[in-house]
Amino acid sequence: MKIRVQTSSFSIYDAPATADSDLFYAPDELEALLRAELIGRDDLSGLPVKTRAVLAKSIVCSALGYAVPKSFKRVNPRLPHPAIDVYAQQSNNLQIWNEAVDAERRYVILILDREQIIDVHVVAGANLAQYDRTGKLTSKFQASRIGGVTGSKLVSATDTPHFIERLAPSTRAWPGSPVDQPEPGQVLTVEEVYQRLLPMVGNVYDDPGIVQERNRGTVIHREACERLGTDSFADNGQFPDILSQLVEVKMQLAHTVDLGLELPGSATPLASANGVLDVRDVRYAIFYADRDGARFMIQSLVVVTGADFFEEYRQFGGLTANKKLQLRLPSAWFND
Repeated sequence: MKIRVQTSSFSIYDAPATADSDLFYAPDELEALLRAELIGRDDLSGLPVKTRAVLAKSIVCSALGYAVPKSFKRVNPRLPHPAIDVYAQQSNNLQIWNEAVDAERRYVILILDREQIIDVHVVAGANLAQYDRTGKLTSKFQASRIGGVTGSKLVSATDTPHFIERLAPSTRAWPGSPVDQPEPGQVLTVEEVYQRLLPMVGNVYDDPGIVQERNRGTVIHREACERLGTDSFADNGQFPDILSQLVEVKMQLAHTVDLGLELPGSATPLASANGVLDVRDVRYAIFYADRDGARFMIQSLVVVTGADFFEEYRQFGGLTANKKLQLRLPSAWFND
């Protein structure tokens, strides 16, 4: 791949490549290459922050096969063709200034000690919300059902034409990890997703505690994986939750649905699916529950594609910008 980039006519400032292009770095490939090229380098040691930031972009450009510009333009993302921003971090406090997090951008995070680069992580913007502890990212977009409608409903009779063309969905479930890429012929139709998840309505589960929203959601996420045919449970914090079936799972005790950084109906390429599908192609499985002491019961289920989402829901205000976002990256990343 690096040689193809070097011998191509593309610059770092060309329009973002997608998985349809032979110049597209998949996230795992991007991370592996940067680790191989950059770990152990001491270029960034002892530099002022601004100088270090410029040099970090330069060495990433070179590692990926791009010509390093004489100066970097003030564009977003800073490196448009591979759709990445670069951060050099000696601590787990990641600060993003004067712009909102871009759900489809890849954030390359160079982990430093006092002398050298010790690791590299690549994180899709849509997945940065898992490191937010302030709530300023996770409530960017919110919605609720129109007119206070309740009850279970399959809103979308069919998947989007783009989804059908790409993935040829059927009623047959294929085993695999929920965090695998969706494969043609191995995904369920939106109607089949609804039929497989609907029996969960009426089920009662032990509640992990009133403030344990994430753990409560994991209970439902785990069973949804099983019912949709995966052979294991995995959750890497990405959007959508069940990537192999392109299903985002929501568990609601309240009417308001937090949508995070992704706006349903958007034609934005989906970073977790390597840009070949759009946010509007995602299927949303929204479970509504009532909590009663140490238990909660599923009362209803709504399944809808992103494209049809706002036929059933209305969007209302949320945070759209912030001068500085502070995220706490995993401390384990900084252990040499």
